[in-house]
Amino acid sequence: MLSWRSATRLCMALALTTTVACDQAPVGLTSPTGDGSAVSSLPKLGATATVLSVADVEQLYAAVNDPANEGAGITLAPGTYVLSANNGAGARPNGGRLELQRDMSLYGVAGDRSAVVIDATGLPASSMTVSFGRTSPVRVGRGSNTIEWLTVLGNSAAAGGIAAELPGNTSTRIRVAHVVSGGSSRGLDVRNASAANAGRRIDAEIVDNELFGPTDVQGMSEGIRLVNFVGADRGVIVATLSGNRVHGFQIGCIVANNRSSNAIVQVRSSGDRFFANALAAVIAGGLSQATTGVANSNSTTFEAHGSAFVDNTASIAGVDPGGVVVMGARSTTQPNVASGNTVWVALWGTKVSGNLGVNFEAFGAREDALTGLAGTNNHATIELHGVSKQIDVQATASLPVDPAATNTVTIIR
Repeated sequence: MLSWRSATRLCMALALTTTVACDQAPVGLTSPTGDGSAVSSLPKLGATATVLSVADVEQLYAAVNDPANEGAGITLAPGTYVLSANNGAGARPNGGRLELQRDMSLYGVAGDRSAVVIDATGLPASSMTVSFGRTSPVRVGRGSNTIEWLTVLGNSAAAGGIAAELPGNTSTRIRVAHVVSGGSSRGLDVRNASAANAGRRIDAEIVDNELFGPTDVQGMSEGIRLVNFVGADRGVIVATLSGNRVHGFQIGCIVANNRSSNAIVQVRSSGDRFFANALAAVIAGGLSQATTGVANSNSTTFEAHGSAFVDNTASIAGVDPGGVVVMGARSTTQPNVASGNTVWVALWGTKVSGNLGVNFEAFGAREDALTGLAGTNNHATIELHGVSKQIDVQATASLPVDPAATNTVTIIR
């Protein structure tokens, strides 16, 4: 068993030796339903007007926490920046988290993502707690934010290493590229969280990152989370992923609308690799995973071109192992809380193989407690192209059975 420090050094070395040049122009995603709900292509991030150079953690905190630095690009000199809740004179703002100002960006050393390390391992659990639950040591979501060419050593109490959930804007654009992130429940957490982000749109560009799973964290561990979450009704997330490597989590990637309604998530994946997780990916229209909260009338689309969900054989408690699981709707504890949801998944030249358990499962609707239907009129559509046509899909229209057959799965080859 590798120690935390040894595992970190190994994953950082892997990131340096397996970098993929995938800074491709993003491609627009449109709804397959033809209902006019298309979401336009990802806009390009604007250049920052001011550049601030920092060389130690006190300078970093001063730059990030100064409202006058809106729009600044902060460049970090090589070194390790150890985050702390106090600075000797008293408590730091935001519990010692780095919460970027509007249109602010962080840059490490181009070409060497190990040269700059943001170390959040020493922050207390209280620093990872906000009004709606757990959060992350590095937070973005105001205007346009970019984080590139650095490493984030996370925190076992954190929801993620980097989170795009800061409220206050009706839309936000983020770019996370050439980053190593590990040690938190998630490597990267892109979500509209709570009613404070209801109706908000996130455009995310996620490029050439190395996300590795934690050894001991609170709750579920997921490499990349792309979710409209608990009350973020009408939220929109449009994400372009390319050349990322995600491993060591309970779930490599989750794409869903969780206890939110009338929300949209659209994802395009190119050349991403999800491996050595317990479960490669969960892609769902609507989820209700608690005793309260509904997920109705949501839409999720996921395209993958040349990506791989392979060799996910890790033995990690808390999740059934497997490859890709697609669900129109799912309820884990109660019936009739998820209706009118759709999920559409299309794969081109993408591999789903070598996973422990079922390689590919699809459900129109699933209610885990088997006390009734998750809901009605939930639909999952799977399109398989090229070599992806060889994938064997185990399809279940409804679990338990829907007598009226309103929940469906459609496979197109």
